[in-house]
Amino acid sequence: MTMDLAASKELNVAYKSTKQKIWKRVNEELIKPGKPKVINVSKIEKLVPEGSTIIFVGKVLGGGTINKKITVGALGFSASGREKINNAGGEAMLLVDFVKKHKNKGGIIIVK
Repeated sequence: MTMDLAASKELNVAYKSTKQKIWKRVNEELIKPGKPKVINVSKIEKLVPEGSTIIFVGKVLGGGTINKKITVGALGFSASGREKINNAGGEAMLLVDFVKKHKNKGGIIIVK
């Protein structure tokens, strides 16, 4: 995975300021070597309940449909992936912005 240095820095800041282990786990996932990860919105639809706040350390693609209102933080989005999440009433955010906005929030789900 191509590491996003800005996201990694923000994750470290969030972990140090909140002591929430999720930020450390997400950063560990971010710096892991390997192929870039991708997920379709249809898989997110199947995996998480309505109203969820999730992190995906990879790129969200627009394959399939999503009807649940969820907040997604990811390294990247295809145009159709972002559009489908937003059209369902959710919010698609780049990981660095997601961490800044949600660093004090609990109940965030890491999707792998």
